[in-house]
Amino acid sequence: MNTRVIIRINAAVTATLGVALLVPLALSLLYGDGSWRSFLLPGAAMVAAGGLGVFAARPPSGRSVGYVSNRDVYLSVTLAWVLAALLGGVPFLVEGTFQSPIDSTFEAMSGFTTTGATLLSDIEAQTPSILFWRSMAQWLGGIGIVVLFVAVAPAIGVGAARLLGAEVSGLTQTRFTPRIADTAKSLLVIYLALTLAGVVALILVGMDLYDAVVYTFATVATGGFSPHTASVGFFDSVAVEAVLIAFMVLSGVSFSVYYLLYTRKRLDVVLDRELLAYLAIIAFAVFFVWGVLVFEGSYGGSAGRALRDSAFTVTSIVTTTGFVTADFDQWEAGAKITLVFLMFVGGCAGSTAGGIKVIRVVIIFRTVFEDVFRMTHPHAVTPLRIGDRVLPEAVRVAVLGLFAAWIAIFVLATFLVAVQPDLDPFSSATAVAATLNVVGPGLGQVGASESFEAVNASGRVVLTLCMLLGRLEILTALAILSPAFWRR
Repeated sequence: MNTRVIIRINAAVTATLGVALLVPLALSLLYGDGSWRSFLLPGAAMVAAGGLGVFAARPPSGRSVGYVSNRDVYLSVTLAWVLAALLGGVPFLVEGTFQSPIDSTFEAMSGFTTTGATLLSDIEAQTPSILFWRSMAQWLGGIGIVVLFVAVAPAIGVGAARLLGAEVSGLTQTRFTPRIADTAKSLLVIYLALTLAGVVALILVGMDLYDAVVYTFATVATGGFSPHTASVGFFDSVAVEAVLIAFMVLSGVSFSVYYLLYTRKRLDVVLDRELLAYLAIIAFAVFFVWGVLVFEGSYGGSAGRALRDSAFTVTSIVTTTGFVTADFDQWEAGAKITLVFLMFVGGCAGSTAGGIKVIRVVIIFRTVFEDVFRMTHPHAVTPLRIGDRVLPEAVRVAVLGLFAAWIAIFVLATFLVAVQPDLDPFSSATAVAATLNVVGPGLGQVGASESFEAVNASGRVVLTLCMLLGRLEILTALAILSPAFWRR
C-alpha cells in the first residue's frame, strides 16, 4: 500500500476544503450575518493541516511517486469522501446549526454526495452564508473533490487515471484526452460552463444573484439543497421551473456527450443510446404520472397544473436532484410508485446524477429479454448489443452483480432504519431509496414537505453510509471491506 499517496490525496482534499471555506466567509462578512467565525477558524485549521500533510507525504527528493495500486485508489477515494463529510460538517457545529457530530456529518455528507436530504425543518432560520456553504458543498461534490484535485494538482502521478476512474464511475470513458490532467480539466470546463449558464438563465427569469447561484450549485450538481423550506415551490414561477427542468436534464447527461460535441463536433453523439433512453424515460414518466393525476382527479379540473407539477417532479427525481414544487406525498399510489422506481434509475453514466444509471438499467432489461428469447431459441447466439457496440460478457456480469449488491444494501439498510419504533416501514424504505440513490426527499415521514428529523441517531448513521455507498456506486466502497483487500 502506497501510504504517501493516500496521505497526500486526503491532505490535499483537506486543504482544498479549507480554501473553499473562504467563499462563505467572504459572503458572511458581506452580509454581516455573524457566521464568519464558523468558517475562519475551521478553514485556517484545514489549510494548515492539509498543507502540512502534503509536505510530509511528498516523495523523497529525486524519486517518483511510485506504484499506485487499485487498492490505493479505492481507499483514497473512500477516505476522501468520509473526510469531506466530517470536515465539511464542522462549520455547522461551530455555528450551532447542529449540536451532534452525527447530524453535522449527515448534512455535510448529503451535500458532498449531492443527495440533498436534510435535517433542517426551518431552513430560513439559518444565515445566508451557512446555507450557501450547504449548496457549495453540493457543487464541489458534483464533480468530485478528488477530480478537482486531479485537475489542479496533476502531480499525483501514475495513480491519477485510476483515481479519476474510481470517481467518475459508470459505463463511460474516463479519458477524453491522452493526458489525465487534461481530462479532469475538460470535466471542470464543462461543469463551469453549465454553472455559469445556469446562473445567467435564472437571473434572466427573475431570481436575485444569491438565489441564482445557490440554486444553480444545487442543480448542476443534481443535489437539491435549497435556501427555502418550500424549495422551488417558494417562487411559484413557471419560468423558474422551466429553466431548472432544462438544467436538471442537462446535468443528468454524460459529460462525454458535451466533450465530443464541443471539441470534436461529433453531432452523432446526440443519438447515443443511453441519452435517447434517458430522454424517453423522462418523457414517458412525465405523461404517465400526469395521466394518473388527471384520471384520479388529484388536481380537480386543472390538467395544466398537473402537467406542470408532474414534469418538474419527474425530472427532479430521475435526475436525483430532489427539488420540490408539489407535495407528491399526496399523490395517488401509481404516481408515487413511479417516483420510487425513478429514484433507482437515475441519470446517465458519467453525469453528476445518482441512481443505478440508465445504461445499466438498459443492460438489465436487455439481459432479461434475451434470456427469455433463449428459452424458446436455445441454440440462438445473442450477443449483448447497445447500439453498434457488442458488450463483453464481463460487462453484463458486472452490471448484474452491481444490481444485486444495490438491492441487497437497500433491503439491509431498510431493515436497520425501520428498527426504530416511531418510523413506519414505508418511510424507512423510501428514506433508504432516497439516500442510496442520492435523491434527497423520500415519501411518508421523510417526504417532500418533511425533513429527515423523524429518523433517529442510529438511522441517520445508516443513511449517511447509504449516501456514501450510493455516491461511490457501492462496489468501490465495499471493496475495502473485503479481507482480500488488506492482504499483501
